[in-house]
Amino acid sequence: MAYILGLLASGRRKGFTASLLRSAMRGAQSIAEITQTSRLDVEFVHLHRYKFRPCISCFNCIRNENHECVLPDDMGGNGKLMKKLKKANAWILADPVHFWGPSAQSHLFIERCYPFVWSGKLEGMPFMSISCASNQGMHHLANAEISKWAFTLGLRYIGGLAVHTSYLDKAHEEAERLGKKLAQAALKDEKGRAKYPEDQRYVDYLKNPWKPLQPYLDNLTNGKFEYKGSLIAKGIKEFKNEDAVKLLRQSKDYLKNALELYANGKKEAASKQLVQASALWTHATWKEFLEDKVIGSEVPEAYRPIE
Repeated sequence: MAYILGLLASGRRKGFTASLLRSAMRGAQSIAEITQTSRLDVEFVHLHRYKFRPCISCFNCIRNENHECVLPDDMGGNGKLMKKLKKANAWILADPVHFWGPSAQSHLFIERCYPFVWSGKLEGMPFMSISCASNQGMHHLANAEISKWAFTLGLRYIGGLAVHTSYLDKAHEEAERLGKKLAQAALKDEKGRAKYPEDQRYVDYLKNPWKPLQPYLDNLTNGKFEYKGSLIAKGIKEFKNEDAVKLLRQSKDYLKNALELYANGKKEAASKQLVQASALWTHATWKEFLEDKVIGSEVPEAYRPIE
């Protein structure tokens, strides 16, 4: 059976954000009636009713074979909420805009999904988001941030709603439409999750609210969009781990190629070069800064779970 979670990050169970989530869930459920299938279950989950605290950077989810969180709460490896997340075929994350961005509750939730980065179990799972503002707005900014989080988890972004309550009636219609689209994707996911290669994800997200190409190049080049003075150039000169330096030397040409293609407006080709530069850069920083601390048999006290 395809299982969809409607995740509400708002404290208000009957507020504007919750009403949009209900519309999306209604749209998703309607697919079961249209297709006359019993293989679809849509569950409402109010995140505020579960207990979980911030990630403590203990690295146990990296170290253990199952890549599960060891914290004894609802987002731990055997936690009530985590069990739901693991068996889902799609998520809807509905979030109110707080301080011109996503709420603390949604950020906390995504932060505790970090073990999935290492297990890869979410890669390719269908996902949609709702960001609802009722005052000054900034709903597009908030929704782009959630799209960024979806990218980091490898989720297949079906669509997102950036809503101001001025347009609430029309937004309900769009929420239903997206809910239907998500349900169709969830039914396919239930038959077997399709692989989502990283180079494809980088290209796909060029159409999404958060696009990885420009901000990642900005990050690697310290905002200058040129190789000179980039993090990779600095690392080649200063990193002490020989394996890390070798990886950085491999990444150098990929970064230069990505920058040249980006400057010429060839975003898809630039994204594919960036995937290679990013992977090598990430591996190099792991070698330089973290591998001994994380993999070592004696885990430093700073990296141990809080009792």
